[in-house]
Amino acid sequence: MSSRSLLAASLLAVTAAVVPSPASAHAVPWQRVGTGITAGVSGLAVLTSRGDHVEVLSVIDNKKPGQERVRRIVLDGGRVSAVRPMAWRGETPVDLEAVAGVPRRPGEYIAVTSGSRAFHVRVERDVVTVVAAFDLPHDPEDNNESFALKAVGSRLAAVWADRGEGIRPTTIYSAYFSLQDHELGPVSTVEYDTGAHAETVRHASDVAITAGGELLVSSAVDPGDDGPFSSSLREIGRLTPHQNTVTVDLARRPRLRGVFEGRKIEAVTLLRGEVLLGTDDENDGGWVAER
Repeated sequence: MSSRSLLAASLLAVTAAVVPSPASAHAVPWQRVGTGITAGVSGLAVLTSRGDHVEVLSVIDNKKPGQERVRRIVLDGGRVSAVRPMAWRGETPVDLEAVAGVPRRPGEYIAVTSGSRAFHVRVERDVVTVVAAFDLPHDPEDNNESFALKAVGSRLAAVWADRGEGIRPTTIYSAYFSLQDHELGPVSTVEYDTGAHAETVRHASDVAITAGGELLVSSAVDPGDDGPFSSSLREIGRLTPHQNTVTVDLARRPRLRGVFEGRKIEAVTLLRGEVLLGTDDENDGGWVAER
């Protein structure tokens, strides 16, 4: 076995040791939504969902002027029926890595870069307009690939995370978030890793919060632009509200939701009680799957 294959296998070995992988995770019908290194999926958020017709906002981690930042992906009956470019108006982001819908505010989203620059945007047809730009609290060494929002009573809770790498765990941040002034309350942090410590392991490539408050985290092995990639999805704990802040309380034993060979998952969003996954497989482009 090649050294790259050994690295890819390291994450699979760790996840399999936690709990047996669901059989369904190996039968996900992945569907291509982008070709080449500039057309991966770094983040997903639902735009509309009516019966079997679903439209999602996909962000792309491009860095150069003139490259795409956002796309609309359309699914009918679970199958991708269209992928359309969208226009971005306002401050141009560099390396978008995550996006989340704003609860109770249809058409509004928060998109976040690897450098923790955040954009409150409004979507109208195929135009994404920046309402405000701000910075998330972070450590200078952070490489952020995650962001999620959840309504907690009348307030919004935000969760974001440095991806971590190798022996360096991810730092998961959480706080109440004010959409009016784009400020965050007192920030809580917790460290988490998958237990796999090869240099190419990224412990958190995206996060999502279920209706019940459970925190889903995707992890990935990324040895380079041609892979071989592998990913896992776990339920690692719960979001717990307090008077002045919200915390992520880690489970004693994370629940493995799936292992995905050959894919680098960078996007996780909830859809009709299921999970929609997106990948940035570098030279192999972008793919999505619902499970």
